[in-house]
Amino acid sequence: MRKQVALVAGILFAVTARAGVYYEAKTVAEGGKGVDQENTTVKAWVSGDAAKVEFVASNNPMLEPGAYLLTRDAGNTLYLVNPKDKTYAKYDLDAMMSMAGGVMKMMNLEVSEVKVEKLEEHPGTPVAGIPTVYSKYRTSYRQTMSFMMMKQDNRVEEINEVWSAPSLVEKALGVWLKPTPKKTGVESFDRLIAAEMSKIPGFPLKVRTVTTTTDKKGKTQTTTVTMEVTTLQAMPVPESTFALPADYKEVSLLPTGEGEEGENPFFGGRRRK
Repeated sequence: MRKQVALVAGILFAVTARAGVYYEAKTVAEGGKGVDQENTTVKAWVSGDAAKVEFVASNNPMLEPGAYLLTRDAGNTLYLVNPKDKTYAKYDLDAMMSMAGGVMKMMNLEVSEVKVEKLEEHPGTPVAGIPTVYSKYRTSYRQTMSFMMMKQDNRVEEINEVWSAPSLVEKALGVWLKPTPKKTGVESFDRLIAAEMSKIPGFPLKVRTVTTTTDKKGKTQTTTVTMEVTTLQAMPVPESTFALPADYKEVSLLPTGEGEEGENPFFGGRRRK
């Protein structure tokens, strides 16, 4: 009888699960002001176009431990789910960057002299036991800003080293595993940088970004951000992993203009009715 029950359970699991990938990744930031917000540890389940990326540790108040990102279409539609408040919200990075762009315009931020160079590409060392291709890029530009009594004129150089795995094919791996060059705030330049970085084969299992900012007086500040996959294994993933909980309520990550009832629980506010 027990063997029959186990067999039935196995058949049901096979029907409700599909081939997928489980991984764990850690991001560590060093140097510079405020970079500790980038320190993050995640665990993720991916199958085809579906992904769930759970935050195990995070210094970002928006991505608190226990919250997770969810998609069923390779990141075209992405939700940030908060089990603590039983809420979920559309995670629209383009809309957030648009708001940030408005702030940049108000501060008269301008970017010029943008240059993107591919420095190296060759077989890399394995990461989490997976063969990789190593790529190295340098991006440089001038960034000026004037707002009220504040003025800045900086030179920025960013070195991106990427260990990518061309053998991985699950599309939704790109929800978290992707090279993320710093946004300049100028759409045309950001498209240029993104287009160059998109040539990197496969999905990054390790990315090291070293950013050096030099002001008009020659003073420099350097930050280093390293993302690395520490565990990666093939495994069946239940379909239920990628389902939005039926009893959770939808909220907005962006200001709603609805007063207190429109405040966002992801930032400590109240849920929208």
